[in-house]
Amino acid sequence: MKKLFQLTPLLELSQYETLKIIGPYRFLHADASSCSFIYADYHIMVRGKSLDIHALKEEMLHLSVEDLQELHVKMTKDMGVRDNVE
Repeated sequence: MKKLFQLTPLLELSQYETLKIIGPYRFLHADASSCSFIYADYHIMVRGKSLDIHALKEEMLHLSVEDLQELHVKMTKDMGVRDNVE
């Protein structure tokens, strides 16, 4: 039987070109070459030559990045950020 609902956070990086997250997140920043957001207990920053956002929904973010240069994942659990993610 197929799963109808995603119950746990999901972060998927495919071939260093596309990033998809499913679950509650808080979008922080976006420009032509980078974006950042809070997801679960982590602050995530993506930077490349160019960045395109394909979907920006309540509980899903899907983006592609050309020539990925940086992917930073930093735990924010001690900062109390997760409680404010909606």
